[in-house]
Amino acid sequence: MPSNKKSFQNSTPGIAPILLLVFVFLSGCGLRQSDETKPSAKALADTAVYRDGIGREVELPKRPLRIVSLAPSVTETIYLLGAQDRLIGNTTLCTWPEAAKQVPKMGTLLSPNYEIILAAQPDLVIASTAGNDENSVRGLAELGVPVYVVAPRNVQSIFQTVENIGRITDCSEEGVRLLAEMKERLDRIKARLEGLPPVRAFFITWFDPLLTPGKITFENDVLSYANVQSITADIPQFYPRYSLEQVLIKDPDVILTIEHKGDPLPPFKRTAGWKDLRAVKTDKVFFLSEYLQHPSPLFVDGVEDLARKLYPERFK
Repeated sequence: MPSNKKSFQNSTPGIAPILLLVFVFLSGCGLRQSDETKPSAKALADTAVYRDGIGREVELPKRPLRIVSLAPSVTETIYLLGAQDRLIGNTTLCTWPEAAKQVPKMGTLLSPNYEIILAAQPDLVIASTAGNDENSVRGLAELGVPVYVVAPRNVQSIFQTVENIGRITDCSEEGVRLLAEMKERLDRIKARLEGLPPVRAFFITWFDPLLTPGKITFENDVLSYANVQSITADIPQFYPRYSLEQVLIKDPDVILTIEHKGDPLPPFKRTAGWKDLRAVKTDKVFFLSEYLQHPSPLFVDGVEDLARKLYPERFK
């Protein structure tokens, strides 16, 4: 069930741990042999001011050496940029890649542990509107911790987030390279689906209660990259409650969902109401990769997984 804590955009907690995917760069911008494990006085004095995703101006070292990530998507991006050697802490939900599980845990997605974070003396903490509790993040900043917030609210802002994390971690070149690869892969998917009519879909974010992504969520934007038209894309809420009756009225072509720990899905073909849907009758219920819900570079893997399931003939 979703928590009552106030996140930046009411994103749904309870997402299951991230599956392992081998997706690494041959080179990155981690610590070189000459780098220190703690910032020197000179490094701390060499700073720059950045505007973060929620409009705050934050002064940070130009090359932070002690980085804490407060969200899985941030941790994923740091690894893909090659800056993981400077990552000194993350959250209990940061499980991709496998090595991220061994990084010291500094609280949960919604409740960062102030005492542990302060003791670690980070010179950069990166939070995200995609899951972090706004009050917790602001409270951490008020203690003097250098907190930079990213805001990946749609595909374009995910691109911007990758670029911003690259810039503030002194990995700009790696960020440009990662961003180019993401866009190239999405362009290849688009080319394969060229000329096909979009599929009308109902996406189940959470089953009990039934939640679905609304107009201003990155999920609905991500779905469009797989030639999917979400039937809830016009609802002006983040994750509105939806009823089975509403689904029956719109009778989508397909049902899309991701299995989450603590939220078991029913056997749709034997469940009243659901078994009457066209998508269920025609076996068009698809269980997707959890990457589709990650506002990090891994979402591209989710788009590709979805496109392959919906249009297998285009990926032979």
